Amino acid sequence: MLRFHHNRCVFDVSMKTDGGWQSVIAKLFTVDRRDAFVAMQRIHQAGFGLGAEFAVPRPIAYLPSMRILIEEKVEGRQVKGILLADDQSEQVEAVRRCAAWLARFHTRAPRFGNQVKPKAFLEHVREWANMVSAFGGSFAAKCEPLMKKLGADVPVEGTFEYCPGHGSYIPSHVLLGSGRTVTIDFDELELVDPARDLAWFLISLERLGLKYQRAPDYYERLTGPFLDTYYKEGSRDAQRYFAFYKGAEYLHRARHDLYKRIPPVPEWAEFMLDKALREL
Repeated sequence: MLRFHHNRCVFDVSMKTDGGWQSVIAKLFTVDRRDAFVAMQRIHQAGFGLGAEFAVPRPIAYLPSMRILIEEKVEGRQVKGILLADDQSEQVEAVRRCAAWLARFHTRAPRFGNQVKPKAFLEHVREWANMVSAFGGSFAAKCEPLMKKLGADVPVEGTFEYCPGHGSYIPSHVLLGSGRTVTIDFDELELVDPARDLAWFLISLERLGLKYQRAPDYYERLTGPFLDTYYKEGSRDAQRYFAFYKGAEYLHRARHDLYKRIPPVPEWAEFMLDKALREL
């Protein structure tokens, strides 16, 4: 088993075919997810398939009776691994390719799925804040002003264009091959403000520094190359509410540090909140 989530397990499976043994990725879901298979088919057929510079894994089959989705096992170097190595020029090139893939996805992928409305999203953020505050200590005193800032800066409907969203666009979900950039883990397909995916990716860079004890600014030097590349080809709307989504994602990660990590890591959560308060 490669990964375990509350609603799915991911396996690396070897299958015998007419052409011999083939390695594939199999996802076992707790509920029916034919929609994920159909979504991947549509994206794959819209210019993100075999031979494309920017691609997604080929969806192979969906087995409804077992709730199993089978997809291509992509060969390549995981961007997370590149970022944890010491070749800084290679790291810059890797984040540029991540940005270029995201720009292509936001502007060229088919648009379908539920819209994530800003006010509804803010209610989720408020739930995260309540959980973080309930942990005790200084968290309530930090969440209160943060929520006031987020409430004042919530995106205004009609001032941005919804685009396809990945849901968890992070370095461990991007693989680089020779001339090919492939993003995996398409399980949460929605229509979103494009700034949300940018915030996810850049905060995940910062958290690599926390987890692997790098200097505080080690990964911040990659923010510029990532954003410069994205803004050249991506959605113009992504700049307008970028600070709002960064603040929300800092809060989301703080909740994760307190309630998902065993044992909790309150110092990481505090770092996330401090960053949010400084940047909003």
